[in-house]
Amino acid sequence: MSRLRSLLCLVLAALAIPARGQAPPPAPRQRHLPAHFWLVAAAGLAAGLAIGEAGVSYAAVAPGQRAVQRVRVGVTFGAIGAALGAGWAAAAAPYPPGENAPHSFWRDRWNTPLLAGIVTVQALDYTSTRYFRDRGLPEWLLTNSLVDNRAAFIATEAASVAAAIALAYVLHRTGHHRWERLFEAGYVGMGMVSAIANYRYPTVGHALF
Repeated sequence: MSRLRSLLCLVLAALAIPARGQAPPPAPRQRHLPAHFWLVAAAGLAAGLAIGEAGVSYAAVAPGQRAVQRVRVGVTFGAIGAALGAGWAAAAAPYPPGENAPHSFWRDRWNTPLLAGIVTVQALDYTSTRYFRDRGLPEWLLTNSLVDNRAAFIATEAASVAAAIALAYVLHRTGHHRWERLFEAGYVGMGMVSAIANYRYPTVGHALF
């Protein structure tokens, strides 16, 4: 596990440091999002918290663990909702006249494979979680009942993909293009570590999370 973490750190460092002998590209202009951006993000957070509280059953959770489990689920769905709201608000905000992004968000030599990687690691999260649940091991972050409901779990994974891409898009629209790619690379790296840990869970008896 430590080797994987070291490899991830080296990859992030390589992306962050420009190649020797090359002049760093001019810093893109950073843009400030409109005031309603934060309102929409807060509304998404509230919606996610509401789903985590009212839309998830905690009946099968041990009474002594329900409060902690509610917090975990609430934070997870709240973060997804906030990211989705923020991404929607950023997409709806027009560019200033005569100004465009320095690179395409979807069709870019870095973003295209990294965004595909986000989708891939989230799919691996689904398959690896189902792998240890089919062997009777408990889920830590969400509830067992939610994970065992395949339709609900697929919807949660799809929302997680959309939220990660939305957050990357917020960084893109605000001109933080290095952080945009670092976030995407970090998400893919940690997703791979998590999937490997999930598949090893039945053998070693513990998971990463």
